[in-house]
Amino acid sequence: MSRAPRATGLSGQGGARVPTITRVTDFRTRVPALATIVAGVAALASVWQPSALAAPTASLPSLASVASPSLSRIAGADRFATSVAASRAAFPTGTRVPVVYLAPAVFDEAYSAVPAAAAQGGAVLLTPPDVLPAVVAAELDRLDPTRIVLIGDSSRMSSAVATAAARYGPVSRIGVSSRVGTSLALNRAAFTSSSRAWVATSSSASESVLGAVAAAGHRAPLLVVAGTDADLSSAHAGLLRALGVTSVTIVGGTGAVSTGIAADLAALVGAANVVRASGTDRPATSARVNALAWPSMTTGTAYVANASDLSNAFAGALLAGRGRRPLYYTAPYCIPASVRPALVGPAVTKVALLGAESSVRLLAGRLEPCRSIDAASSVWVLVNKRNAVSPRTFAPSDLVVPSMPYANSQRLRREAADALARMAAKSYAEGAGRVGIDTAFRSYATQKALYDRYLASRGRTWTDTWYMRPGFSEHQTGLAVDLLPIGRANCRINDCIDETPQGVWLATNAWRFGFVLRYEKGRTATTGIGFEPWHFRYVGGPLARAYRDGRWHTYEQFLGEPAAPTY
Repeated sequence: MSRAPRATGLSGQGGARVPTITRVTDFRTRVPALATIVAGVAALASVWQPSALAAPTASLPSLASVASPSLSRIAGADRFATSVAASRAAFPTGTRVPVVYLAPAVFDEAYSAVPAAAAQGGAVLLTPPDVLPAVVAAELDRLDPTRIVLIGDSSRMSSAVATAAARYGPVSRIGVSSRVGTSLALNRAAFTSSSRAWVATSSSASESVLGAVAAAGHRAPLLVVAGTDADLSSAHAGLLRALGVTSVTIVGGTGAVSTGIAADLAALVGAANVVRASGTDRPATSARVNALAWPSMTTGTAYVANASDLSNAFAGALLAGRGRRPLYYTAPYCIPASVRPALVGPAVTKVALLGAESSVRLLAGRLEPCRSIDAASSVWVLVNKRNAVSPRTFAPSDLVVPSMPYANSQRLRREAADALARMAAKSYAEGAGRVGIDTAFRSYATQKALYDRYLASRGRTWTDTWYMRPGFSEHQTGLAVDLLPIGRANCRINDCIDETPQGVWLATNAWRFGFVLRYEKGRTATTGIGFEPWHFRYVGGPLARAYRDGRWHTYEQFLGEPAAPTY
């Protein structure tokens, strides 16, 4: 087969786009082709030993048992609007509710309000401490509550909020100067008896929200305690006795709720009647809490929230608890192994994401299992100026030449190579034209030679803008490819591919084959690399689809990782 014209400006990721507004055509002709550079440094290249350098492939949960639950999202423009969206889902008819608890934006005093509201048939809404947003006011008007309870003293919830809320019902306040004290007051006001109770620490929002949902599902109180104390307070012990509690679930490990408190609880209700729900991380803890709260769950909805964005979890806590349904924590873009078995099980017929796409991605809603973003062998690996390939001399063990015209003997990992061959064939079949490979996998030695060449001729600032340092290039993973338009008289190199039908087609359709355009225009502050319309990164079909559906523009932001403009 004939060879495609070689690109003349290779960056650390693709060809170098000159960082000026106008295109400098003479620069392209002066930069030697990649093959020439590689030949000039062949003597410096080390021999790759795949058995020594290949990282182990991360194992994934089996997909064989995946259910097909329907997917919905409960979200608003901010946490306050999200709490309103959850309230509308909980009370779709707008029937008058007995009580609405108004919780402050920093909701650390309001955990116990969730089961209190569930027990009383009421709602919980979030509001800023000094103003009642229009969206919250409208929901109060729709719910027409018999009474409204502000949570927190005047330092947490201002008199301005009380005045504004009074337009929609009689207002009272429950709140003292501590989270623990407010929790006690909420429980005393809402419960006269309960055989069960949940206990969580005042210092962990993640565990307290889980406890709130579980307690709400059982219409039981959540006691928020100073978890590091050596003993259970007399006030908590007295409340448990007064309510007639005979069974207690502690949420969190001994670092959250001390062994001393657990021992005091056991003395009150019997050691056999105290169980601790904890896990190695937030998702694992959520799985354990739900398994204990609902050991024989009926079919229905499971709520999913980003484990690092707890405002959305709290906003949906009453909705989940009122419906006696579980709330699971997850990574923003995938489902951890500790949580996934429950979500793909027969009890879950619907998944409801709490929060916008920026909080929890569609990919998580589609129950995609997590893969490593650190292991060089993972197709999800994140490589940028903050995240080097590990080890830096890594090379994949399954490199092959894609079965396509104009492959130019360039290699990719087999999965990516097969997907690229399909994409190239479809580009031609759909009338966009042929695409060829300029460069794909590069060894550490090749990347070093390229970087050093331009460092010597162009200086550090220019080179670091357009070339990745060795050990930091996606090309070393075998998952990145720089593409060329074939047969275009006005563009024979990848630097102008975006001005061709091939480039337009690729930017629109690459996701169908598991690729994303890695370095979009105007995203250098996040990626650290200039606009490279030729550089496509294979991430697999499910992620690429979710990336496109969610309208993401950088891989860093999709993963919820920090920007990487510099090393």
